[in-house]
Amino acid sequence: MINVDKNTFLDINLKAINKNYKIIKQIVGRKCIIAATVKANAYGLGADQVVNSLIKKGCKYFFVATTNEAIYLRKLNKRIFIFILNGLVTKELKNIRKFNLIPIINNLAQLKKIENYQKENNCFLNIAIHFDTGMSRLGLDQNETEYLIKNKALLIKKSKLRLIMSHLSCADDKKSKLNKIQLNKFNFVKSHFPNCLCSLSNSAGILLGKKYHFDMVRPGISLYGGQCQINEKIIYENVVSIKAKLIQIREIYKGDTIGYGATFKAKSKMKIGTLGFGYADGFNRLFSNNYRILLGNKKINLVGRVSMDLITIDLTNIKTKKNIMNEEFEVIGSKFSINTIAKTINTIPYEILTNLGKRYERRYIS
Repeated sequence: MINVDKNTFLDINLKAINKNYKIIKQIVGRKCIIAATVKANAYGLGADQVVNSLIKKGCKYFFVATTNEAIYLRKLNKRIFIFILNGLVTKELKNIRKFNLIPIINNLAQLKKIENYQKENNCFLNIAIHFDTGMSRLGLDQNETEYLIKNKALLIKKSKLRLIMSHLSCADDKKSKLNKIQLNKFNFVKSHFPNCLCSLSNSAGILLGKKYHFDMVRPGISLYGGQCQINEKIIYENVVSIKAKLIQIREIYKGDTIGYGATFKAKSKMKIGTLGFGYADGFNRLFSNNYRILLGNKKINLVGRVSMDLITIDLTNIKTKKNIMNEEFEVIGSKFSINTIAKTINTIPYEILTNLGKRYERRYIS
């Protein structure tokens, strides 16, 4: 059992998520469906709170990775449409039927299995089909695609095909030629399924323009305030803030070292504060001696290595009339967003979000 730490806080701004949803709506237009990607517990932010907040704003379509994630959402709401990205596992068919879920078929073997199940159980199930247009990860490959197009009347007898989709591999780079290649391939597939919803774009694809939007877009990271394209301008609201209170203050002297490996050595007398979080809470070890946090508008250097549960900061020049032990230091926020700090350690905001630990006290702003 994980105990919540009352000295570290993860603030999740549901108002900002809803505003980002509205911004996406303005980009894609009223006729295009916005289906929220809420896999991995809404990128670590809490699927129940995020999904319920989006439902209130009119979102009816959701994408998750696994059947268990889908069942969790169904228990939250009986009326939403829930798509399972990772596809079909035969033993899960009873639950797919029971909870009215929509598996995304990723190969012809899966299609055959779900068709046989419906025939044996005299039922009809909703499905989506993923066509691989260049990712080489999930979806029907070129040979399977051509075979299905030629024989779809024979292969899809029971299933109610609700959606066809594909996934862009280089949408983060507007200049990539692969975007246009995948678009053309998907348009070819689309021409053979005229009475079906079509979806190609995730968060990055949304920013490629109207041609990539089709009937439905599937934003994920952009809902949570993350950037997903090279040199992307600030479009979306910051959603996540991490704040922490001090658990100890101490003085050190010239020549004293801080933390594992003694990577920081004091050049003079210093006042050092210790905060109770570390890489076990998703604060990457690469931030060691390479980060600043905020107290109000004052920037404070992180000194020494990030350890599993602790970081140390330089309070030498911080003067305040208030009891500093009661102050909340901002570690991630509007000035140091998940996008900014991702660049600091050469990663992506997706990784920052999904690695946040469970020990923070979560505070939802709605």
